[in-house]
Amino acid sequence: MIVATLLVFTAGWIVVFCVRTEHQRTKLAAASAAEQRWMPVTIAVISLHVTLVQFMLTLVAGGIAAPALTGSTAELVIGTAIFLLGLVWWLWARRTLGPIAQFLDTVTPPSRLIVTGPFAMVRHPLALGTLLCALGPAVAASSSVTWVTFAACVVCLGKRCLQDEEQLWQVFGPAYASYAARTPRLVPFVW
Repeated sequence: MIVATLLVFTAGWIVVFCVRTEHQRTKLAAASAAEQRWMPVTIAVISLHVTLVQFMLTLVAGGIAAPALTGSTAELVIGTAIFLLGLVWWLWARRTLGPIAQFLDTVTPPSRLIVTGPFAMVRHPLALGTLLCALGPAVAASSSVTWVTFAACVVCLGKRCLQDEEQLWQVFGPAYASYAARTPRLVPFVW
């Protein structure tokens, strides 16, 4: 089960990387000073979390570390299921924004406010998908250190959601206020 989990996580993160929405250098060049600080931090924290879990799973799969380094079989299965749910959600949100095969213009303010599909359930469905994709490995590894790195992912993604909303409030004003009043930011029924 560990090898299957490792392969699913690896393949899934490759997909997310390949069809991400923005070209980081272009986005950073046009970002505010606060975004220029938080974007690389968020990427680094998520990368650290993913790498840590992959490393732990690899050590166990290779027989270098004891199976106790990762979660139980049930935790591996649940973590993999959460990851796959997050990946499907993320891909749905990404497709709602535009063609999967190309970067989107994330420098120019959006021309329309998208409030359908996953955007009808949360204002930041890509962040929610990323959060679920990070939660799955935390559950699978079931280690205190991976829960700490997952918590750091939550903080970083929450901060990035708030930063993205600054531009959306400026561009869409009352329409965004109405959307924000009826749609949770990141976690349905919570925030």
